[in-house]
Amino acid sequence: MSLTRSATVDVSVALDLAGAEPKVFEVGRSTIAVGAAAVVIIGDAADDPAAGGVWNDQEFRLRGLTPAVAASRLTGRKPFAGSEPDLDRPVHLFVRVDGLAVYIGPVHHSRSTWTNGELNSCHLRIDPPLSRELLDTVRPPTAAPLSPGLDWLDHVRTDPGMALESFVTGWYPAQTETRPTTIAIPGSVPYALADFYRLAEKRPAILGGQNSIQPLTRLSTDIHGERLVVAIENQGCWDWSIPWQLDAAGTDPAVWLTEDDAPAREEEPLSRFLLQFSLYEASMTAPYKAFLRNLPEQLLSELESCLHRVPLRPFLAPIGPTNFLVGPGMVTYISPELNSSHESDVWIGALHRSALQPLSRLQLPWRRFDG
Repeated sequence: MSLTRSATVDVSVALDLAGAEPKVFEVGRSTIAVGAAAVVIIGDAADDPAAGGVWNDQEFRLRGLTPAVAASRLTGRKPFAGSEPDLDRPVHLFVRVDGLAVYIGPVHHSRSTWTNGELNSCHLRIDPPLSRELLDTVRPPTAAPLSPGLDWLDHVRTDPGMALESFVTGWYPAQTETRPTTIAIPGSVPYALADFYRLAEKRPAILGGQNSIQPLTRLSTDIHGERLVVAIENQGCWDWSIPWQLDAAGTDPAVWLTEDDAPAREEEPLSRFLLQFSLYEASMTAPYKAFLRNLPEQLLSELESCLHRVPLRPFLAPIGPTNFLVGPGMVTYISPELNSSHESDVWIGALHRSALQPLSRLQLPWRRFDG
C-alpha cells in the first residue's frame, strides 16, 4: 500500500504496514508494531513532553522504555554511537486524530538515550519538515500559561540584584521541599554572589545546567591563589573568576574569563555578570528552543522588533561577545557568526512553546523551531 503524507486511514490499516503477525507494544502514549516488513509507530495528537509525540516540524520523540526488538530496529543493533538502523525495513510514523491515523511518512533515527541497556528516549527525524497546517493537526496548539513578566528590565542598570531575583523567581519554580537553612557565607564572598547563593537555596537550578556557578562548598582559588573561581564551563575549557581578597563582602569586583591561561575581563562587574550568566543558562536549558545560524544583519533587526534588548554590555565568551533579548517566557542570546562580521547566530529558549509563536510570523530561516 502506498500512502502520501497527511493521508488518513483506520488504525488497523496503519498497523498492517508492519507485515504479518507483528509484535505490538505500548511505549508512552505511542503504539509500536514491529513486523517483517516495517516498524509502525502511531502517536497521539497531543503536546505532552513527558509522554512523547510530534515535537516540532522535523522531530518525533518516543518516550518510555522500549522493548529490545523495537529498539534495535529504531536505532541499530547496539546502544552506541555510530550504530545504524535496519534501513531495509522502514519506520512509518502515524498520529491518531479523531480515532484515525494520519500518515506523517518514514522517519529516521536522530539520537537516543539508553539506561542500563534499555532504550528510554528516541528522537526520530521527519524529512521533509511538516507544513504548519499539518503540524497544528498532529500536535494541536495548547493554551499558553501565565508567562513571567519583564518588569525586571527596569532595574538592570540601577539594581542588578533586584533584576536577577525578579528574573529567576519568575523563570524557575521554587522547590517545595527544602530544608530551612541559614548559609554561613564567608567575608571573602562579594555581596552579589552571596545573594545568588541565597536564591539558589530554593532554586538550585540557577547554578546552571550547561555551564555552572560553583556551589559555595566548592569555591576555591585558582592555581596561583590570586583569584576565586566563580563559574566553570561544562567541559572545563574555561572559567570565570574574581580577585580573591579576605574582606570582599562589600565589593562588586570585575570578572575575568580565563581560557588557556589567557584572562580577559568581562565588561560587566560581578552583580550584572551573574544576571548575564543566568540569562544564558535559562536560554540553554529551557524545554523549548529555536535556532538561527548565519543570520544577516537586516534579518536580525526583524527579530529584535519582537523582543526587548537587555541593557547590558556584551557577555564575554570564547564564541564572541553575546547580547541578550527577552520576551514573555523567552530568552534569546545573539553572538557573532565565527566567520563573518555581518552575520549572527541566534539561540532562543522558551518556557512554553506558545512563547515562540509571535516569532513564527517573521518567516526567518529557522534551523529548529519548537513553537
